[in-house]
Amino acid sequence: MNLIQYFFNPPKILKKDYLNYEKKKLKLKHELKSNSFGFQKELNQPRTDEIDAIVKKLERFKTVLFLGTGGSSLGGKTLVSIIEKKNKLNPKIYFLENIDFESLVKVLDNIELKNTGVVAISKSGETIETISQLFYITNKFDEKNIPKNKNIFIITEKKKSFLKNLQESEKYSFLEHSSEIGGRFSIFSVVALVPAKLSGFNIETFYSSARKFLTDIISNNELFDYYFKSSFYQFVLSRTGRNMSIIMPYIDSLGNFALWFRQLLAESIGKNGKGLTPVNALGTVDQHSQLQLYLDGPKDKIFTIISRKLKNQNHKKLDCSFQEGRFSLLHQKSLEEILHAEMKATCETMNKNGLPVRVLELNAIDEESIGELSIFYFIETIFLCKFLKVNPFDQPAVEEGKVLTKSYLK
Repeated sequence: MNLIQYFFNPPKILKKDYLNYEKKKLKLKHELKSNSFGFQKELNQPRTDEIDAIVKKLERFKTVLFLGTGGSSLGGKTLVSIIEKKNKLNPKIYFLENIDFESLVKVLDNIELKNTGVVAISKSGETIETISQLFYITNKFDEKNIPKNKNIFIITEKKKSFLKNLQESEKYSFLEHSSEIGGRFSIFSVVALVPAKLSGFNIETFYSSARKFLTDIISNNELFDYYFKSSFYQFVLSRTGRNMSIIMPYIDSLGNFALWFRQLLAESIGKNGKGLTPVNALGTVDQHSQLQLYLDGPKDKIFTIISRKLKNQNHKKLDCSFQEGRFSLLHQKSLEEILHAEMKATCETMNKNGLPVRVLELNAIDEESIGELSIFYFIETIFLCKFLKVNPFDQPAVEEGKVLTKSYLK
């Protein structure tokens, strides 16, 4: 396994709590074994031929814009950010998530529209933000008299909706969005895998790693406990008022992963007055902006630090010599060693202050490790929701806002 876990300062588990854990664990393992969840279908039967076909069409463009918000964007954005520091992306990929006029103009003013592919993603086919983005961009095509139907691609459910009707009317390319998964659970589906594949991310390794992780925890009781006792710890701690979940990777390329986690947990667990509030941070940056609060503020937080294993690689050592001497503390140390020392110091300080802190250590930041980490968070989120007795797959409270938005636009 590429994912190692440590948990410091866990709560005391009473016998009745342990029995509750065992009961919920058996039920969850049965559901996983029965392939009860929509994302498992995508994981077990990846639509590689369809993905390859659309990626082949997109590769001919210099730029590709992915339009979508929330789960329609964060999964793909996360996977692309894992690889983009290693590969010079060709085509250049942008994720347009908001409808801020200035942000759209800034992107469009710096690309060649006729050599740009546009992929609009909306499960429902009715997402106001995505539809307005799409029309803004297609209006630009029309203003410049550029034919657009071969540049536009639509990913939505195969059912009657505005976006599906538009796709059929304009003869835009179409890729079906599974009706069995919501956006926040779509990282193993075409929604995320199309931009990932286009960026050079090895999607086959990604989902095969996740599939193996899932198979292993279902079949091995000790392995399940190793990874998901920490989920139960979080539930028990939440009953004592620790209802904020801080995720703090010490890896820049996992900044988007933290945002993905934030949506996954928030939309899944925040129901009926219950939930954990996810907060994303980034080490070492947030040692200088939030750590004071974490250590000396309210004891209402649970912490997860994500790091990569420190290996004896040929990282460049710093030469800290200067005319009057040298800065000996850093001399002949690599940036990787310094980053790891800072992460270790943060964890030990939290531990000594009695804070519940979990460390997730990845063997590497690659497709295999991210596959394990992604499915790990899927299962943990579902498990936490079971303890809180909420449905992880709906989001009823946000519907009122959507209705009101439409009324204000009339």
